[in-house]
Amino acid sequence: MEKSYKIESDGSISITFNFKPEGSMLEQEEQIAAALSEAGRLASELSLKSFDTGGESIIVNNEKLSSRGEGKKNYETAWGRVSISRHVYQRSRGGKIYVPLEVGARVVGGNCTPYLSKMVSWKYAQLAASRVCEDMAMHHHRSISRKLVQKIGSEVGLIAWDKEMEWSYDLPELKEVVKCVAISRDGTTTPIIGQGYRETMCGTISLYNKTGDRLHTIYKACAPEKGKEGFDRVMNKEVEEIKALFPSAKYVGLADGAANNWTYLNGCTTEQVLDFYHATEHLSEVSVAMEPNEERRKKWLDEACHDLKHRPKAAVFLFRELQAKQKEYGEHPPQVLLDNLTYLSNNLKRMDYCRFLKNGFPIGSGVTEAACKVLAKQRLSGSGMRWHLHKVQDMLLIRELVCTRGRWEQFWAFYDQIRA
Repeated sequence: MEKSYKIESDGSISITFNFKPEGSMLEQEEQIAAALSEAGRLASELSLKSFDTGGESIIVNNEKLSSRGEGKKNYETAWGRVSISRHVYQRSRGGKIYVPLEVGARVVGGNCTPYLSKMVSWKYAQLAASRVCEDMAMHHHRSISRKLVQKIGSEVGLIAWDKEMEWSYDLPELKEVVKCVAISRDGTTTPIIGQGYRETMCGTISLYNKTGDRLHTIYKACAPEKGKEGFDRVMNKEVEEIKALFPSAKYVGLADGAANNWTYLNGCTTEQVLDFYHATEHLSEVSVAMEPNEERRKKWLDEACHDLKHRPKAAVFLFRELQAKQKEYGEHPPQVLLDNLTYLSNNLKRMDYCRFLKNGFPIGSGVTEAACKVLAKQRLSGSGMRWHLHKVQDMLLIRELVCTRGRWEQFWAFYDQIRA
């Protein structure tokens, strides 16, 4: 196909190409896509060049910089690689190089345009680097290396890391009033090179209406660390911003029985709810000690689970029932009975499910367990995968932006507004 371009008097650019419809529709569409990619490369080259200077001296951070002349450099765009001569600046006494084109065009990692970086990092958040390469070649007529995919992912992750505590994101438009905010956290394992499997923390902040329907969820995650200070810090920032928006909402902490979860949640919520399904798993365990007969055991378990969910203060009555059973056993009650007596005793105030449901509170931590799978497990624990620790953090930062509705576009809008 023949192509040409023309720069109009008003600065606009016209790109034309001639196309003769021949072959099957699929063949013609592929020819059109290839031609559009060529046009994209040409347009990108001209667009990048528009951010350069004419070589005159410039002022940056109250310092005068002079051009050292033009030098060629390759830039990666969504439509292919382009080579551009651009002015390079430096202080008269030497020091760091400054390239106006790269600053003005918001080039990522020194040589990648923002649109390419946005496209590739989104795909990399979903797919292994090799699959991103295949997708780019198949659907965008763009050849790209695994190394470049990984580099873009790291660079975008670095931006997200650098700005995580600085940028605040708007919520999507909510059609109903937020009556309840559930804050939840859980951990999952990630294979780290040289360290084996370590715990990756995931958290959710979910907004609910008066009938208990979920309106929106904010997802957060943190790579394995010594302690949980880093994770607590980013969760605290999100919680504080939500509390400023919804000061009259009820704040509920929702988690399984792990003590460290409650240590955190007790400090930022007024109600704490033990995940109902974890509670029923414990009832299933202790049912063996409550009813040796299999048929009666199943009946006891069904009734216990139903009562726990629908009967006021059912957890207290179940606790007393277990205590009575302990006395029946005498001096040698089964260990499973003793363990679950302790479990119930520690969590009684968090198991008032009838009241929780009446108030529109969620009682299941499925949103957070799903976050562990979606944010971390699906992407980081594929067959044969092993990760460097800093790469895990890069990936989690990108995935939480992708998974939290509305944040991906806001992130890139913020990045596009940065000026040196």
